[in-house]
Amino acid sequence: MATLGRALCIITGASKGFGRAVAKEMARLVEPGSAFVLVARSGDELRTLQTELAESGLEARCVVLDLSLNDSPERIVRTAKEVFSPDIKHVILVNNAASLGDVSRFCKSFTSMAEVDSYLSFNVSSALCLTAGVLQAFPKQSGLRRCVINVSSLCALKPFASWVLYCSGKAARDMMFKVLAEEEPDLRVLNYAPGPLDTDMQMVARTRTGESTLRKAFSGMFDEGQLLTCEASCAKMMKLLLEDKYKSGDHIDFYDV
Repeated sequence: MATLGRALCIITGASKGFGRAVAKEMARLVEPGSAFVLVARSGDELRTLQTELAESGLEARCVVLDLSLNDSPERIVRTAKEVFSPDIKHVILVNNAASLGDVSRFCKSFTSMAEVDSYLSFNVSSALCLTAGVLQAFPKQSGLRRCVINVSSLCALKPFASWVLYCSGKAARDMMFKVLAEEEPDLRVLNYAPGPLDTDMQMVARTRTGESTLRKAFSGMFDEGQLLTCEASCAKMMKLLLEDKYKSGDHIDFYDV
């Protein structure tokens, strides 16, 4: 079976949903001696996941923090350096953590710069600064593969009324990682859109979205069983990583061939 090798896996938003599924699937695909850095705000759920990975013989460290805080990338990188060993041949960073923002409101209601800055700090700035910190901590060198994944969305490409913060954040992140792929040709960069997932975020989407037609569409997807499990979407992402045939920087959706 193809594997991800002996890897250091850094996963943000790892406590639940898609991030948790990624951690568990990567744990199945890495080789002994691999290490995980699990990042989220929810400490109890994160530590439960840490225990599950430890039972598989993997070293896992929890970093419980709010990614919008200025020192959060530094703390994550410091932990990653602590668990890294010369035997590790693959560094994988999964920028998964994200928030919807207030999807009940429309563009013209966002007059507070502090509110918008707070959203962008958590959803955009932290991803850039963490990625930069990881690349500096683990620079290009012979025998070390490096991969950065941005968990993207259809919202990076298509405008959704009343979702101005989320769409803007996802679009900014996609372009940020496309630029990174241009700058670092040895780096593997993937913008992966996991599709409509059956998560807490989708529950908020179908109950709080301000644009009524969109809200009904989200409800319909739930009622008609059209949502994907995190595990099914994660399996598609892992297939992309293992085959390693995508163009670095590409945006690939779950539904793409």
